[in-house]
Amino acid sequence: MTDNPQPIIYVLDDDDAVRDSLKILLESYDLAVRDFGSVPDFLNELESNGAGCLVLDLHLPVMGGFGVMDTLTRRGSRVPVIVITGRGDSQTKKRALEAGAVAFLEKPVNDQLLMMAIQTALRTRTGPADTRMTSSA
Repeated sequence: MTDNPQPIIYVLDDDDAVRDSLKILLESYDLAVRDFGSVPDFLNELESNGAGCLVLDLHLPVMGGFGVMDTLTRRGSRVPVIVITGRGDSQTKKRALEAGAVAFLEKPVNDQLLMMAIQTALRTRTGPADTRMTSSA
């Protein structure tokens, strides 16, 4: 047994239905999940915990997903980011991966691809792997 606490999967999406369905899915895999509908709430929580990965919607009000990623970088956060979007294109995908996302998934998110992305993200948090994933709806 390890002394490391279970990593937290953060879900940041302003759509209640998406957040709820992702939380139910991830908890069905016995993952610890914290979900947020606003950027400030998420950023405040991350400061106090930090371990885990972030499932991030790109199209958030006010700051947007790329703004969140920029803020995390400026703060020196190493939390791996999995980008999800309902309006993705090749340029958006390229920009997200260049910004450091470990995966780019389009909504509706494929459950298996999301779980593989989370496993990859958690490995990048603890080791040197740099495997990136993408999907198209």
